[in-house]
Amino acid sequence: MNVLYEKNWTFLVGMRLKQFENDIVHAVKNEGYDGKESSSTEVQWSFSGALLYCITVITTIGYGNIAPKTDVGKIVTIFYALLGIPMMLLCLTNIGDLLARSFKFTYFHICFLFRKPRRTHASSQKQVIEQMKSPMGKAVEVATLELCNGDEKPPIGDKKLPLGDDSSTLSSSPTKSNNASMVVVPDPSPVVIERVYRDSSGSQDQRVPMYMVLLLVTGYICGGAVLFSLWEKWTFLNGAYFCFITLSTIGFGDLVPGSDIFDTQSGQAKLIICCLYLIMGLAIIAMSFNLVQEEVIIKCKNVARNLGLLKSENDDDDD
Repeated sequence: MNVLYEKNWTFLVGMRLKQFENDIVHAVKNEGYDGKESSSTEVQWSFSGALLYCITVITTIGYGNIAPKTDVGKIVTIFYALLGIPMMLLCLTNIGDLLARSFKFTYFHICFLFRKPRRTHASSQKQVIEQMKSPMGKAVEVATLELCNGDEKPPIGDKKLPLGDDSSTLSSSPTKSNNASMVVVPDPSPVVIERVYRDSSGSQDQRVPMYMVLLLVTGYICGGAVLFSLWEKWTFLNGAYFCFITLSTIGFGDLVPGSDIFDTQSGQAKLIICCLYLIMGLAIIAMSFNLVQEEVIIKCKNVARNLGLLKSENDDDDD
């Protein structure tokens, strides 16, 4: 353009800029333009990018960085979300329950390995097995089980059982009480008490401590923070913030994966690993809710019993 005539040049440039502004407004309002170049858009809607979009839809995270631009894409997203969100919630519920039971099993077996009971001789174990098979052994097992559980029961020496047809097999020399039809069970041997104590402790209501669940979730978030801080060149705080916002399904969208990992050849594989991290993290969160729910219910029941809102378990047993 001829710049020798300043007024004409300024007028023509103003018209060009005004037309450019109108084109941008039209593209944003009607065509869904988000300011990204065509090359980045193609990478954004690659297989890994589309997989991340599908996961953010059915998990209700919804970052907002990837969104359909066409009318067909919007309609498909609506029906996909209507079908996918209930399926995802159902899967997370079942997977969380399975992981909770597996975590309980692993936790209590590890605790059992670090807290081994005292071992008895083989001959003593055989004697215990023979005693437990007999009616006398069953009566002693019941009596010692009440003793080891700490219930407020009469002493074992005062335990009385009805003398039936198998009274001759209960004891070679039973101690008779005032009532001819009752016998006093002798004190069980320490070996029997130890066996029954192990059985009663194993059948005790198994609950994972709440601090173990919190440590697991915190460790998972910190591991993801380290991973994304290395891939996305974020700080550790930003990585932890992104993992927490994602796993809590808040999904602000201010930090999203994929801004820097596409610069490398392995960027697509890293984005798929990110999708797996999100799915596994949501399953761990569901498991944590399952484990914490049991503990919270028990604590609430104990508080209600202390306040007199519920009957105590001992009262129920007496009834």
